[in-house]
Amino acid sequence: MGTCGRRVLGVWFFFWFLLTLEQCTSLNREGAALLRFKAAIEADPYGALLDWNQESLSPCTWFGVECSDDGLVMSLSLANLGLKGVLSPELGKLMQMKSLILHNNSFYGTIPREIGDLQDLKMLDLGYNNFSGSIPSELQHILSLEFLFLEGITLFRRSELETACEGFSNIIDTLPGFTLFKGTLPCGAEIAVASTSVAYAGGWSAIDEAHYMNKVGALSKVNHKNLLNLVGYCEDEKPFIRMMVFEYASNGSLFERLHVKEAEHLNWQSRLRIAMGVLYCLQYMHQQNTPVTLKNLNSSYIYLTEDDAAKVSDISFSVDKREDDEYDAPDEYSTVYKFALLLLETISGRRPYSEDDGLLVLWARRYLTCASPVMGMIDPTLNSVPEEHARALSELIRLCLSEDRRQRPTMAEVTKRMQEITGITQDQAIPRNSALWWAELEIMTS
Repeated sequence: MGTCGRRVLGVWFFFWFLLTLEQCTSLNREGAALLRFKAAIEADPYGALLDWNQESLSPCTWFGVECSDDGLVMSLSLANLGLKGVLSPELGKLMQMKSLILHNNSFYGTIPREIGDLQDLKMLDLGYNNFSGSIPSELQHILSLEFLFLEGITLFRRSELETACEGFSNIIDTLPGFTLFKGTLPCGAEIAVASTSVAYAGGWSAIDEAHYMNKVGALSKVNHKNLLNLVGYCEDEKPFIRMMVFEYASNGSLFERLHVKEAEHLNWQSRLRIAMGVLYCLQYMHQQNTPVTLKNLNSSYIYLTEDDAAKVSDISFSVDKREDDEYDAPDEYSTVYKFALLLLETISGRRPYSEDDGLLVLWARRYLTCASPVMGMIDPTLNSVPEEHARALSELIRLCLSEDRRQRPTMAEVTKRMQEITGITQDQAIPRNSALWWAELEIMTS
């Protein structure tokens, strides 16, 4: 070999040596992606990520990281560590990852859509953090995904819900814009599945989609024993489908129990307990950092458990197009107004509107203003109703229905006054038999 050939060969070996040395002494791409994930974390109170550093030869020895035999990151498990920060989109570069568990931390901001690039992912648990915004649609395209837990809710596949609801033949109710089905999950837990009546994507506008995703996001962050809690959702494009999955309440709606003759009768104490359950739920929703307003606060959307405790629902899909100011305004005083209408319906046993008497609120005016004896406002099928209850409730309803919103009591004031009248505490208003939803769902999907 000539001198020139030996020089070329020597240069080639030199660069090969430098490249090999760099690979041996520097972190690989997946390690670099994890370091960028760490850089976005603002608080690590337990020092869980202290051994994550640039000097490491591989991320496979880091806390919470598991790798394959060839050094590729397969799992990242950092649950219950108090970590605070935003999620770095660099997580989407861990292409071989099968499990990402960040349960019960303080991550905030939006969920990166880049996570949808992890096509081998089988388990994704981001529950019980502080994420905001909509859930990225890219997540539903991870075909390998077996378990998804976001903000306390589960992403169901259509086939799972179809099986649970007996081929969607078990219809509970049909309401404007959606159908409500009853289902039973493999673990035995009963569910209520609300499915939009829109059957094709062309009938589903961008506004509808934003409303749907915002509702799923908002309801995923709340959990109250007098709320028909959201436990999951389902969406697909072919065939088009949008569903929300809720707890199931077995004793029908308050509307049915008040107005359907064949339904079991509600006595006075049961009605007061239902009203207090609704009120405690509304107060809880109002006290959230971002208050959650229930648009459909009426007796058709109040469901009852086996022991006739109230379960307030928010299961509509479409954007409410009513022009009534009381329904358009999402403020506290509008909610107080709607609660008063519901309370009036509950104690009178009369429908919100009838052909004979017109609007209930107008029919009741003579009793609320003391022009007629207040006991005439009470459901005549009820026995032994204390007159002091009727008088106190009449006065409270009158204040809540004031045309001037500024004269209406606050939610806290209504709750305090109702407690004084009924003597029913929050513990007494909740269902006596809890379905323990979150435990059941986690067991089912683990």
